[in-house]
Amino acid sequence: QSCPSACSCTNQFSKVVCTRRGLAEVPPGIPSNTRYLNLMENNIQMIQADTFRHLHHLEVLQLGRNAIRQIEVGAFNGLASLNTLELFDNWLTVIPSGAFEYLSKLRELWLRNNPIESIPSYAFNRVPSLMRLDLGELKKLEYISEGAFEGLYNLKYLNLGMCNIKDMPNLTPLVGLEELEMSGNNFPQIKPGSFHGLKALKKLWIMNSQINLIERNAFDDLTALVELNLAHNNLSSLPHDLFAPLRYLVELHLHHNPWDCDCDILWLSWWLREYIPTNSTCCGRCHAPLHMRGRFLVEVDQTSFQCSAPFIMDAPTDLNISEGRVAELKCRTPSMSSVRWLLPNGTVLSHASSHPRITVLNDGTLNFSHVLLTDTGLYTCMVTNVAGNSNASAYLNVSTAELNTSNYSFFTTVTVETTEISPEDISPKFTKPVPTTSTGYQPAYTTTTTVLVQTTRTPKQVAVPTADSADKMQTSLDEVMKTTKIIIGCFVAVTLLAAAMLIVF
Repeated sequence: QSCPSACSCTNQFSKVVCTRRGLAEVPPGIPSNTRYLNLMENNIQMIQADTFRHLHHLEVLQLGRNAIRQIEVGAFNGLASLNTLELFDNWLTVIPSGAFEYLSKLRELWLRNNPIESIPSYAFNRVPSLMRLDLGELKKLEYISEGAFEGLYNLKYLNLGMCNIKDMPNLTPLVGLEELEMSGNNFPQIKPGSFHGLKALKKLWIMNSQINLIERNAFDDLTALVELNLAHNNLSSLPHDLFAPLRYLVELHLHHNPWDCDCDILWLSWWLREYIPTNSTCCGRCHAPLHMRGRFLVEVDQTSFQCSAPFIMDAPTDLNISEGRVAELKCRTPSMSSVRWLLPNGTVLSHASSHPRITVLNDGTLNFSHVLLTDTGLYTCMVTNVAGNSNASAYLNVSTAELNTSNYSFFTTVTVETTEISPEDISPKFTKPVPTTSTGYQPAYTTTTTVLVQTTRTPKQVAVPTADSADKMQTSLDEVMKTTKIIIGCFVAVTLLAAAMLIVF
């Protein structure tokens, strides 16, 4: 074997370096036992099919910093041992998905800083072995499909930093992802569900992304998170107990944010002192009010403020409902407070809790996918902020579903329970049922309940004549016919008499 004239070969031709040689194409004659091939910083514009077909032992292929605009289908045929493919800093406008066929051992793919405009569905499903994917600095990126990352169940690291992304893409297929880089984008808000399915994620970086609001429960899916970096954003406060589900979080960066040091920040100050005690500089300083500017967040305490317990804007109300129906108990509260529900059996549910039928929605509503008779009981919404708690209770009464014996049904809205009216009582009486329990419970909020219920109509019973009653029926029919004839005769006589009188006069 020999080494191409434009390259240098070492380690018995297993390492071939052809950098900065002004190459317009891949040079011929690369030794077949090459394991490492570096073609960076040349002027290669296209990779043709079967270019590397004879390099069965190649493990690392570096094609970064060229002018590659096109990669033909089959360009990487024969590279059965390839584990690293570098294509960063080129001129690719589409992801060459078809070229990735048969790269069964590929572990790392670098596509950063290409003018790629979109990431279609199943863009990487031909390389399910991928563990590291670098898509950073795709500054022309306009669209990421919902199914863009389907099939990447082995992926451990994903870089989507500096891609001008405005909404969090669907990352649910990345069940094994451990590190996610999202810095340098434009996320005004981070909402609940943004990280759905990322149960294995350990490190999350979202620096310099113009974040001004992180909603309650936004990080509930990240139960394995160890490191979180939210530095250099526009955050002024965080919802109460935002980090409560993150039991393994030990490294947190919140510096260079314009923090408002008021009642809503107190919980964070306490949490930092409890869980990040060794690094007071990690989490920034107060920006407002003016007299507290420059003070570290961990130095803020309750003596600086007069805080009020949270209030419940939309309290739950008693509900009567049939078994099997969907049900909701509302509990709308300020966004900076946390919401939990106490169930009749003593279980406490939050947004992060796992229950087969009952979930706490982001707005605090308790949702039942279908109610059972055993769900009957008292439910208490517990709202918390740094100043205290507010509770509101409602009674859920589940009754046995009525059998539908007709061929149709309809829905009606029931707002009151009506009692029977006696003739002497002209005014109707309306009563709101109050559940009675062993504890003598009286609802905290006694408002009229509006419930959507299904009403079924039972067919009336009709008597069907039998043979024994046939004679009686025939006699009754004859009498009716006689009476009818008499009435008709009278009517005709009166009519004739009236006509005669008209003629006379």
